[in-house]
Amino acid sequence: MVEALLPSYHLRQSSHDTLADAITKGSTFAPQVDAEGFCRLQPLSAGDLPGQALSSFVPLKKMFLPPREKLWSFQSGQFSELEQPEPFAVVGVPLCDLQALWYLDQVFAEDLPYQKRRARSLVVAMPCEPTPDCRCDPQLMPVAGDLFLEQKCAWALSPAGDSLLRSCGAGGAEDQPLPWPTASPERRPQLTEEQLRSSADAAIWAEAAQSCLACGACSVVCPTCYCFDLLDETATDGSVTRGRLWDNCFFAEHAKVAGGHDFRPGRANRLHFRMEHKFFGFGALQGQNSCVGCGRCRRVCPVDIDFDQIAAKLGGEELS
Repeated sequence: MVEALLPSYHLRQSSHDTLADAITKGSTFAPQVDAEGFCRLQPLSAGDLPGQALSSFVPLKKMFLPPREKLWSFQSGQFSELEQPEPFAVVGVPLCDLQALWYLDQVFAEDLPYQKRRARSLVVAMPCEPTPDCRCDPQLMPVAGDLFLEQKCAWALSPAGDSLLRSCGAGGAEDQPLPWPTASPERRPQLTEEQLRSSADAAIWAEAAQSCLACGACSVVCPTCYCFDLLDETATDGSVTRGRLWDNCFFAEHAKVAGGHDFRPGRANRLHFRMEHKFFGFGALQGQNSCVGCGRCRRVCPVDIDFDQIAAKLGGEELS
């Protein structure tokens, strides 16, 4: 994939201040470290922009695919309308999370609740400081979002972002690549789809399953994991509400179907499935690696399972 050239605008201090006010005029969220030391997406004060991007514990996806949401209700012969979400902005996310957002945009391209939230959002990325867990790759997939913002320069990532920059007095536009982190990330293993698919019965999965707790933490914090369940609740008055809530491919009931058959009864099966889905996708996104290298799964796993290390062993490589 050839790295895209995007409109880059020069920002005077006055333009930067005007842009900060415009971005934060409504409900605004940014990754911020709380008193317990966790980085969470929290409300931001008007006119106050963070200095750099941070990797939030639970990623950007929760703003567009909430952990639990009401889809519709039916009462007295009438279906309710989906509520129109309030406009909001998310500021200070890293570029790898914008790649993840692009991926989710493809998955939920025809999902009305998701698309309504996307249409009412403004997403602003900023430079980040790579950590030892970071393995981002600018060539992996495109980015979504609206702006990439530095102190004296801003990149327009969408028509809405371009319009906002122009309205704030930004000038001197010229096409430039996005400034991804310059620190060399740890090399990713080179594993083919055939190598992974044919390894379903390999001993490495049973070995990893011995320590895996099937807690699902890696899926919860992954910016491109999107499994969900649908739940219909019926009240005594005959009304029905349908909700959507996050599901997890590590949970025991996830692959169980009517009649009690379980397609992935063991942890080894689930580990293999998750890695196959993450590295090679399926459906319309077959062949698309959706691991953006953010490192969240490595940081939260209580038993230190590293999918890149598994991939390296399957491919006959050694990672440092």
